[in-house]
Amino acid sequence: MNDRYDVVTIGSGHNGLIAAAYLARAGKRVLIVERNSILGGGVVTSEVAAPGFRHDWHSAVHVLIQANPLLVNDELGLLSEFGLKYICPEPIYSTVFDDGDYIVSFKDVEKTCASIAHISADDAEAYRLFAQQAAAMVPLMLQGMFVPPPPQGMFWSLLDQSPEGRGLMHIMQKSMLDIVNEHFSNEKTKIHLMRGAAELLVNPDEKGTGALLLNMVGLTHGSAWGIPEGGSGALVDALERCLTKLGAEFQTSVEVDKVLVSGGKATGIRLTTGETIAADVVIGQIHPWLLGEMVENIDPGLARRALATKASGYTLMSSMYALNQAPQLRVPPEAARTILTLFAPASLEAYLRLYDDIRYGDLPGALAVCAYDHAQWDPSRAPAGGGTLDVVSFCPFELRNGGASAWDEQKDDLQRQLHEIAVQICSNLDEPNIAGSAFHTPMDALRYSPTFQHGDVGGLAKFFFQIGGHRPTPELSQYAVPGAEGLYLAGAFMHPPGGVTGGGRATAIRICEDLGIDFDSLLGKAR
Repeated sequence: MNDRYDVVTIGSGHNGLIAAAYLARAGKRVLIVERNSILGGGVVTSEVAAPGFRHDWHSAVHVLIQANPLLVNDELGLLSEFGLKYICPEPIYSTVFDDGDYIVSFKDVEKTCASIAHISADDAEAYRLFAQQAAAMVPLMLQGMFVPPPPQGMFWSLLDQSPEGRGLMHIMQKSMLDIVNEHFSNEKTKIHLMRGAAELLVNPDEKGTGALLLNMVGLTHGSAWGIPEGGSGALVDALERCLTKLGAEFQTSVEVDKVLVSGGKATGIRLTTGETIAADVVIGQIHPWLLGEMVENIDPGLARRALATKASGYTLMSSMYALNQAPQLRVPPEAARTILTLFAPASLEAYLRLYDDIRYGDLPGALAVCAYDHAQWDPSRAPAGGGTLDVVSFCPFELRNGGASAWDEQKDDLQRQLHEIAVQICSNLDEPNIAGSAFHTPMDALRYSPTFQHGDVGGLAKFFFQIGGHRPTPELSQYAVPGAEGLYLAGAFMHPPGGVTGGGRATAIRICEDLGIDFDSLLGKAR
């Protein structure tokens, strides 16, 4: 490892790796340092439950990145040269209700309408119109999704120039519950749509989240829900191959103590070992809450405002099973043969009360889990004849009895509770069929990555006041950290928000602008 680089990237999450790869394409000498022994951040796949069975630790389905020019135009050659392959199964997701009814969302709008029609003919027709509205709105939302966001005032001014823009403004200020109540009459239709969007860790009655619902519907029918062949971590594997070919270096099991700042300029990093590494540019996958302690000489007011940003209203716990025989969900075959099988109460009141339970520190009182077996689409995930089952439940970070520390103290009991739910939904989850299992809590997520503060794998909540040009705060929304020239932020806590988005592309664009590099010229370079 040299002692000076053009670019040092703190953390190996996919956003930081993407930003680093574009800069390596520009000829920069790049180093990636990672505190864990493996690369990937929230995009990791490993044999965590049993040998031969591959499970995704956090992200499992890649949706928004499918619309990113990174993949659409294969800007880094990840698809054509570095082995990244996506499986895009049909149907997309199903919601199975506790009374046995179900609704399935397909990529095809008419098939989705036909599924809804079994519940409500009126809602099937309403959904057809809603999907048309979403299809018209999504291009407006995607236009600024993968580039640095405009200032929020400018964004609103632009939207206010057209009927479509004003319509989007109207939707953005409402909650998902407001939107479904305006468009649909049957409670199960409403729950199905909100249940799919709930995977974004957004409460259904949170004002300013309506556009997330519209975006989900638009992307369901207009883009793809992709599963990387080999697991979610295959995206990071492809990025590692890309960066290695471009001459980048990696250092794992290395933890950064400080970003060094002198005279208003970031000059490099100091490791917990005391070693310093000089760099002209530092890409920090540093959660806003940690800026005050990790960045030297940072403005106290900036750090205080960053610390005031909000985490999502709930988080996740998950059980991962390695099975000798493929799981048999207790649902109709059409509902099981989906990328995600979601469970929910049939009553809207009961569904909304799930989030009240979480708000007050309790586990959801009704069935509200997500289950999937991606080995049914990707045989590389399990030995022949076997399967994987992931059961994921919403939960609070701060438990009513004991707070966050209770996750460790009560881990065995909480694992047992989730296993009991898993047995309810899977008929062959008996001891002889289980080759191994693993259980992850929000505290496990936080210990694994400090970017998952409060166990929030989405980085920060997608509240209206911290999206776009206000994410995470107005002064940090352009990726550069004021008072530390050369320090830039990348991660799910930046725009675009949460999930696997490929958002590091926007960070790279901003850095290239500051360095006088023509970003577009990088896209045509011979690999």
